Amino acid sequence: MKNIFTLTFSLAFTYFITGFFSNSLLAIDGYAVASWPPSGIALAGFLLCGRRAFLGILLGALLTNLIHLDRVVDILHWQVFLQALLVSLAAILQAWLGCFIIIRIIKAPLDLSSLKHSVQSLIIAGPVCCVTAAAIGTSLLVFNNVIPVHVAFDNFVAWWIGDSIGVLIFTPLILAAFNYAQMRHRLQVILPAILIYIVISISFYAAASVKRDKDIQKQEAKVAEVQSEINHKLDEITGHLALLSTFFASSDGVSNDEFERFTSKQLDYSNEIIAFEWVPYVPAGQSRDYQQSVRQQQAEQSKFYIKEQSSAGHWQPVSERDVYYPVQYTYPIIGNEEIIGFDLASSSQRRSALMLSKSLNELVVTEPIKLLQNKTREQGVLFISPVYNDLNTQVDFRGFVVAVVSFARLANTLQINHHSQISAHFYDVTDAQNRLLIYRTDRTDIELLREYQLELGERIWQIQLLEPKTKTSWIMYWFAQILGMLFVWLLITFLISVTGTNIQVREQVAQQTRVLRQEKQKADEASQIKSQFLANMSHEVRTPINGIKGLHYLALQQQDWQQARRYIEQADGALSVLLRVLNDVLDFSKMEAGKLDLMQESIALDKLIDELINLVQFEADLKSLQLKLEIDSDTDLQLDCDPIRLKQVLLNLLNNAIKFTTAGAITLKVWQQGDSIYFSVSDTGIGISQTAQQQLFQPFAQADSSTSRQFGGTGLGLSICKKLVELMGGTISLASEEGQGSTFTFTLPLNSPLVKAEQLEPQFNDIDTSNLSFAAFKILLVEDNPLNQHVATAILKTKGCIADVASDGFEAIEKVSETRYDLVLMDIQMPNMDGLQATKVIRYELFMHQLPIIALSANAHDDDVKKALAVGMDGYLTKPIDAEKLFKTVWHYLHKDV
Repeated sequence: MKNIFTLTFSLAFTYFITGFFSNSLLAIDGYAVASWPPSGIALAGFLLCGRRAFLGILLGALLTNLIHLDRVVDILHWQVFLQALLVSLAAILQAWLGCFIIIRIIKAPLDLSSLKHSVQSLIIAGPVCCVTAAAIGTSLLVFNNVIPVHVAFDNFVAWWIGDSIGVLIFTPLILAAFNYAQMRHRLQVILPAILIYIVISISFYAAASVKRDKDIQKQEAKVAEVQSEINHKLDEITGHLALLSTFFASSDGVSNDEFERFTSKQLDYSNEIIAFEWVPYVPAGQSRDYQQSVRQQQAEQSKFYIKEQSSAGHWQPVSERDVYYPVQYTYPIIGNEEIIGFDLASSSQRRSALMLSKSLNELVVTEPIKLLQNKTREQGVLFISPVYNDLNTQVDFRGFVVAVVSFARLANTLQINHHSQISAHFYDVTDAQNRLLIYRTDRTDIELLREYQLELGERIWQIQLLEPKTKTSWIMYWFAQILGMLFVWLLITFLISVTGTNIQVREQVAQQTRVLRQEKQKADEASQIKSQFLANMSHEVRTPINGIKGLHYLALQQQDWQQARRYIEQADGALSVLLRVLNDVLDFSKMEAGKLDLMQESIALDKLIDELINLVQFEADLKSLQLKLEIDSDTDLQLDCDPIRLKQVLLNLLNNAIKFTTAGAITLKVWQQGDSIYFSVSDTGIGISQTAQQQLFQPFAQADSSTSRQFGGTGLGLSICKKLVELMGGTISLASEEGQGSTFTFTLPLNSPLVKAEQLEPQFNDIDTSNLSFAAFKILLVEDNPLNQHVATAILKTKGCIADVASDGFEAIEKVSETRYDLVLMDIQMPNMDGLQATKVIRYELFMHQLPIIALSANAHDDDVKKALAVGMDGYLTKPIDAEKLFKTVWHYLHKDV
């Protein structure tokens, strides 16, 4: 439970913190974040912890989405909370989908030791799977009117790129933190990547901050310029009105022409002024004379009268009141004809401004009013300034000068000066509880730039400056940030590749070192064993050779032929020992190469055992050992296996028993149990220690080095026995105690796994060689060694055959081409041309297919026999030459077709 809590808290905290700082520092225009670490953290959480990561990622994602709320209380709104929850679930679905594809479908989870698997998995979990959250999240934002439809695609692309880069960067970093066993491997990947990531993020934040500051400065400068322009325009209006007031105050009477000339110049500089007006003070008692005077002075105003508007909007004579303030002059007159004679005091708004201006003797601005200058009745204000004959004493009040101002024209002036970028809303907020609209632009593609208040003419205006909705060009900054993050990913990929390679190399080096040490130990042991074996072999070979050489010397010294014959027969026995040693080595090499072929034949075990007893009886009698035979008499002991190899195993075990036993008995026991035949050879000899038993069946091994010195042997016998028994489908075991004898037991199955022996042509072992004669036959001996030539010809001469001799293959071909021979004895290895090549020429170029060719070689491997038969030889004899076998083979092939 504690581990689950720790995991949940860690994931939620890490997800929230990285998301918060990414939004705070790296966001552009409120949504474009080029790297979103939480997406990588979520995927790594599922890869490392599986389902246990769900709650932590959900809490972290939910908190991250809720920090965008303007007010904390918005979380209580179910739609807001539901949207945040759905976006969070989309992020979880994306991470789970990436984890599922990597582990279950690709079946190559992020293996940091394999660059190929890492890149493949990250591409799938990043750019491919990150479409999920981006699509779902953007759709929810559009559906809930959080973002407009026209920015949906931009939002989707930014979301997708941010999530993808977050997976590419932070997933391998987190996996490296948990997967690498050694701290230095973690640090060499994480530290450089995080450092570069921080540097790029800080650089981007600094560049973005500088750009924002510059944008703010430009905006402030623009606002200040517009404010200055508005103030300048208003100052121009008040200045023009002050000049006009002074003009009237300094003149006893101003005619209409003089008014027009004066105001026309002022209007040339102020397009926002619709008209200037002169509004005299007319007491009620003087109104009739005043109207008559205006009609007489201005012929075009022959119908002049003081008027006001009815409630229906029609002009009518003014109502009776104490004082009238009619418009006497206006310029321009075009468009303002109806204003002439209008009593401003007939309007409550205008009258209050007139009275305030007179009492304060200063400029006063009316509240927003409907202007009467044209039929559109646009909104505007009147700038009103009083006129006195004596400005200092404020006596002899004469009336007002008025400037009719259109804020629509003022706003258009701002747009023209700023290339139609700036617009303005004007409000009268003198009464804080009742904001009055002065002017509002009709443009809709604008947003608030700055809002401020202005005091003028006893009124308070609120001015809102607006500009078109335009996005700041962050594209270069955003792409630079993305390229920087991709560089971080490439750096991480490179570091992971290098680290993984180093780890693999170190592991391989360590493994190879262990293997080499083991191999060296084995080699040292093998070298020691083989050195001992070579010493044993040297002893085993030299001993019979020494006997042969000595006996031959003694035979040569004898004058008595019978004594010399006995020496030669003894030498022949020593020669058999030497051949047995060489045969052991040959058999072992065949088994090691897997080229020893065994065949099964039906064997009568009683007959085979009788042969074995006869072979070892003499050696046993020499040591006064008793040979015991225990055979299961209740069973007809028949066995299918290789008779030669079975005889070889039993003979080896019996010879070993006799060799290592000085007194007592040797017991051979044979019995059947189930589907197997059991053989055991027991002795009462020296026995074998437990330590020696562990390596006794290994090649070149004996009980100890003193064994070979005392008893001789190559150390291959038991190894050969074990391999032969196993090849015949059985097992062999040993039971022994040191000083109490040994018992070797092996089993063979009744149903042999060996291939059945093919029915060969009748053997010729039954040929009687005592009366053979080869005097009538012509035989060619092909042999390069002079001694072997002499031996072979001498043996053949004993049967009356004088053989021709060839020293190599070329000479043999020449001789068979010139002379008709009955048989050829062909050596295999010869200089110039060997026996195999010579045989091919004789068979396939001279077309002598009926000429018997018998191989005569020291090579005794089965492969050598197969090669000889393959080129066309008829038989194969191995050296040293067995005279009896040679006579029988030659006789067989000389009479084969008879």
